[in-house]
Amino acid sequence: MNNTKFDLTGKVAIITGGNGGLGLGIAKGLAIAGAKVAVVGRNQEKLDNAVKELEAMGADALGVSCDVGSEDDVNRMVATTAEHFGRIDILFNNAAISWGIPAEDMTLDQWNNFIVNNLTSCFLTCKAVFPHMVEAGGGKIINVGSIITKLGFGKLVHYAAAKGGMDHMTQSLAQGWGKHNIHVNALLPGLVDTEMMPCEGPNKVPLVDVIVKKTPVGKYGVPEDFYGISVMLASESSDFITGSIIVMDGGLSLAI
Repeated sequence: MNNTKFDLTGKVAIITGGNGGLGLGIAKGLAIAGAKVAVVGRNQEKLDNAVKELEAMGADALGVSCDVGSEDDVNRMVATTAEHFGRIDILFNNAAISWGIPAEDMTLDQWNNFIVNNLTSCFLTCKAVFPHMVEAGGGKIINVGSIITKLGFGKLVHYAAAKGGMDHMTQSLAQGWGKHNIHVNALLPGLVDTEMMPCEGPNKVPLVDVIVKKTPVGKYGVPEDFYGISVMLASESSDFITGSIIVMDGGLSLAI
């Protein structure tokens, strides 16, 4: 096998929600493969710490504060990244919010907040990077969804609707932008130990033990598990993969 297919040297990646959890794990995986990485988030302290962690690994990293639900902010973030690194080749739409609300109690403002942060944000970032990827001769967009779209959960109607929209937007963007050599795929994690879904410690998500017991691999995921798939989807090794919705959940969705 030609390992240069997985080499990201000279490539520039944007990872939204990249200042912690799964997003930072993805950024580290890309950095190990040689990419320059821009991590994006709202919390400046977390951004600064993420950049320090990446630089300690030898990565060329940039932290950019951004509200991904704001078109102006997204456009500024993408322009800042392009100006700093000179190009944009890879986008991971990983920023998300998630907590349960029964549908019958949900307000329209709560619904709209979830759609803006989890779906509209994805559209805005894709649109903003498009001209840069065309200029670079192609690109890789990976939309990080959730296996909730393969299942169902009564208190996550709003989250499932947004992530389901992301799945189908992925397929349509792949069809529309293939002629520009832009590949668009979705990655659907299951239970991953992050700040949003702690699997250990005092804030441990209820049902973790039950879910792990049902999961064929017998464990929950950690951000490091996503190094390999992230590099593959961001590199030449996936040049014949587009419009795919890839489940990465240790088999959890087969077992519930």
